[in-house]
Amino acid sequence: MVFKKISTEGDWVNVEYAATWRYGYDFMLDAAKVMLPDLGSNLQRFARYEIIGGKSEDIVEDVKKCAGDLRSCEALKEECGAIAVAGLSGIMECPVQIMFFNQTNKVLLDCPIKSLFEKYGEHVFDNYMNSIEIKAYCADTERRTLARINNGS
Repeated sequence: MVFKKISTEGDWVNVEYAATWRYGYDFMLDAAKVMLPDLGSNLQRFARYEIIGGKSEDIVEDVKKCAGDLRSCEALKEECGAIAVAGLSGIMECPVQIMFFNQTNKVLLDCPIKSLFEKYGEHVFDNYMNSIEIKAYCADTERRTLARINNGS
């Protein structure tokens, strides 16, 4: 992912990234699923936005019931404008929220610990975000390959 800009409001830091390519709903589900093992039992929020800028629908309990299989989650069956995933990251050892915006390449990261950025710099999450993007593209490739194998194509 490409770091675009950073802004702060109080102790909250908002970092905008651009994914390598414009992405759609499949990527959003793959990227969100990639985050779930890191957040584990510390998943605090999973929300869907019917349209970007609209009201969010909290579906964290639905996601937990599906044990991370987002494609089987009834609340995610219909495509939506954005998805937000939040919780305590075991890798980064801090709370994070990441939002994915359908049919764009925009990704937003929010973190309530401004001092983390002051200590390590504005690019402290770059490798984490790159990892999410790469793993999401790998998951997509694996899913498509298995579908071809299983369909005999």
